[in-house]
Amino acid sequence: MPKLTASPEMKKVALEDEPEKVRTYSGYTRIRRKYKCYMNCMVQNGILKVALYLPDHLRLDGDNPAYEVFLDKKKRQFLTYDYLDKKWRDAKLDRLEWPGQDYDAVCWVSTGDSDMVQQYFSSERGGYFGILDFQRKVREEQLDQRHRRITDPWDKDLAQVPELPKDWGRWADKVAVRENFIFYNYKRGGAKTGYCTFCGKKVPISGHPYHNKEGHCIRCRHPVVFKALGRTGYFQTQRHYAYLIQRCRDGFVVREFWANRTYRKHSLPNSEPYWHEIRRSIYDRSGEIRSYYWGMYCQREVRWIMGSPCYYNYSWNQSGRVYGKTLPSLGKKELRQTGLVEWVRSHPITDPEKYLAVWEKLPQMEQIWKAGLPKLTNECFNSCDRVRKLVLHPNEPGLIRALGLDTPKFRRLRQLDGDTETLAWLQLEKRTGQCITNEMLCWSKKERISPRDLVFIADRMSVVQIKNYLERQKKYFDGSCQQALTTWQDYLAMAERLHYDTSDEIVYRVRKLRQRHDELVLQSEAGSLEEQASKMAAKYPHVNDICMELQEKYAYSDGDYTVLAPQNIFAIIKEGRMLHHCVGNDGSGERYYERIERRESFIMFLRRTDEPEDPYYTLEIEPDGTVRQKRTLFDRQYEDIEQATEFLLKWQKVIAARLTGRDLKLAERSRELRNEEFIQMQKDRVIIHTGHLAGRLLADVLLADLMENTEVIQPQALPAVA
Repeated sequence: MPKLTASPEMKKVALEDEPEKVRTYSGYTRIRRKYKCYMNCMVQNGILKVALYLPDHLRLDGDNPAYEVFLDKKKRQFLTYDYLDKKWRDAKLDRLEWPGQDYDAVCWVSTGDSDMVQQYFSSERGGYFGILDFQRKVREEQLDQRHRRITDPWDKDLAQVPELPKDWGRWADKVAVRENFIFYNYKRGGAKTGYCTFCGKKVPISGHPYHNKEGHCIRCRHPVVFKALGRTGYFQTQRHYAYLIQRCRDGFVVREFWANRTYRKHSLPNSEPYWHEIRRSIYDRSGEIRSYYWGMYCQREVRWIMGSPCYYNYSWNQSGRVYGKTLPSLGKKELRQTGLVEWVRSHPITDPEKYLAVWEKLPQMEQIWKAGLPKLTNECFNSCDRVRKLVLHPNEPGLIRALGLDTPKFRRLRQLDGDTETLAWLQLEKRTGQCITNEMLCWSKKERISPRDLVFIADRMSVVQIKNYLERQKKYFDGSCQQALTTWQDYLAMAERLHYDTSDEIVYRVRKLRQRHDELVLQSEAGSLEEQASKMAAKYPHVNDICMELQEKYAYSDGDYTVLAPQNIFAIIKEGRMLHHCVGNDGSGERYYERIERRESFIMFLRRTDEPEDPYYTLEIEPDGTVRQKRTLFDRQYEDIEQATEFLLKWQKVIAARLTGRDLKLAERSRELRNEEFIQMQKDRVIIHTGHLAGRLLADVLLADLMENTEVIQPQALPAVA
């Protein structure tokens, strides 16, 4: 195609359009000009060629374009050659680089060229915007084709979903929505009749109705709420879940709906029923589950989107009514092995999708339910993994053998309406032959002790001996047998590491448990500092170098206190040994070296200025100076920490001026990791088992210890955990 060059008219307009500096309302200066570019074009062999020129080139009497755009309306294609970078590009006009800062500038084009573009595309606009409209349509078509390659298989799969039953709307209004009302006109002495929304007609009222009072309809016996017509305005019922199970080509489909009603003052007592389908899960005959949900797809359209199937331990309560007319036929074939039809009949409000998820993971759930164990059945839905671990022989067809019990113990489990803890104790009784009384079961529930907590000592003591030993020791642990048990386990683990004979009764059944535990802690700390430091330095090779980098940035001192950075790992271990806290331990201290290695947090020393060599408090800080922990002897804090906290606030203000952009990025990531760790600890309810903080939630202790550096960032609230 012939080369297009700038016309004299273009150059003249570009010379007259002198750029000027303009100050905006926000105080910034920008360059303003009327035209950001100039264009001319031609059509040859069905191809539209557009040349785009920059204003500064034309003002210098330049003839060559900055970009040449080639467009083919029949093939729905366009391509751009960039003369500035000497390369081909597929960007639209609005994605090309245009110099200047004026976003209000437009493209200059002659009337003839503008009409040529409009005529070529047969569009409403010509010139620059006519080309841009074409390019945007092409991009939309390409994006639609790309999306259809994904969505067409979904639509083909969902085409097998049957039509809704003819009475679905009435069923959703009358059965799925479980809220009903009796509307009445107020009368002195009480109304005698009213309109029942379930019956759909006037019914007698017994007693004296009051507005928003709960009661029952005399005619249909359904629970209702009385509503005085004179006091009732616009309101909606709650959103209720409803389910429809239908046969389809590959197997069956479970469809989930929302349903509610809307009442308006001018149309009472009539309502506006509403239902909407939100999920579909297709269960094929091979056991595969394909789930879809109704939502916004790629910010373009609302449609069915493939999503994950229902997980057996998801926590949301989506129980609702199940449409019953399709169940008898499905119960004879597709649902015959699942027991779902019988479950729905005995549990009118349920979540069939969750039932099927639990049944697939734990097939014995149906037997547990039919055996008359309601507590254990509920735990199948709420704690499926816990129950599944107690099914000792999953391949056994009978429930008694599958649970590892015999007939008398299974009968006792039913009599006690046992849960997983009761089942675990009865399994222990069957396995060991020890008699576990009902009194023992009550004690274990009161003290929150399960059989798995006794594994470490069950080979040396009977259950009754363990109970009596804990009862004697609990007075030294604030009356908690659970704390005594945890300390006992920790004591025996340390004794084994120190090569004690833990099979000797004088060792495992020590009379003064707390005292012997603390003695072994001190004995465990007496290992070689150099050996431990060498081992940690080999495992975390960058920690020593990072410690040296911290010296100038985080060190600060005044007349009372001093903050020092450790020289190396040896100094950190020595500090922990001298203060007898977890930083100096060989095992639990490793998490601090891991954080230092990835620069999530650092260990610092807080000292009295007149005693710089004597350990005082150990700090864990984040890169921006946020103090995560401040602990002294045996992980304690004393009253003098209040005075030291005032110094730490001053220290944070000083080091805030020393921080670099990298430090702030590291601090942001550290804050995210810390919040994630706190949330997980709250979910897991991690409890401190030893020391003066025993029995408290670890997350609460750490959160109380936290000192955000407010000179750098605003404190962020810890997200709530359900």
